[in-house]
Amino acid sequence: MTQYTFDMNDYSKTFKSYTNRVSELLSLVDSFEVSKLISSIRNTVNNGGNIYVLGNGGSATTASHFVNDLTIINKHKGLDIKAISLVDSMATITAISNDESYGEVFKFQLLNRLQKNDLVFSISASGNSTNLINAVNYANELGVVTSSLLGFDGGILKTKSKNICLVSSNVGEYGPVEDAHLAICHYLSINIQA
Repeated sequence: MTQYTFDMNDYSKTFKSYTNRVSELLSLVDSFEVSKLISSIRNTVNNGGNIYVLGNGGSATTASHFVNDLTIINKHKGLDIKAISLVDSMATITAISNDESYGEVFKFQLLNRLQKNDLVFSISASGNSTNLINAVNYANELGVVTSSLLGFDGGILKTKSKNICLVSSNVGEYGPVEDAHLAICHYLSINIQA
């Protein structure tokens, strides 16, 4: 795999290198894995379940964006998708972090809420965030479907999630992986049909 290069004397060259890297990562994504994510979302919608989306840092913003697109784009198509981003309430996240631990911020929000026909959808470049792993483990204990959009080598979530889509990359390539994740989320949002 190549890595993008920075040339502070030639921003045009740097931009081209970066966008080429994002394109390369997307071209290597397994389309079957993408189709499994679409199926997991479609099955959840058809069964009247909720989709809970979670992530940290840049992946948290992707989670919020994904929920927006799932609900608003599809509402205009006459499809009612119940998707909730668990990253959007700062009060909830800081309260759980303070009272329990940051490792529990997503699992704690799923307690007494998660149902058998729901979907827990994680977005993570590393796949190693404790709070995501704890939420996925909890969902697995309840028999709830788990899907993860991952980067790098997939990390621990690669083995914990029922469905995964991996943007395989060098460890630490956050920017290109997160850009690829957002593109995949856009694709998923416009291709959900009940």
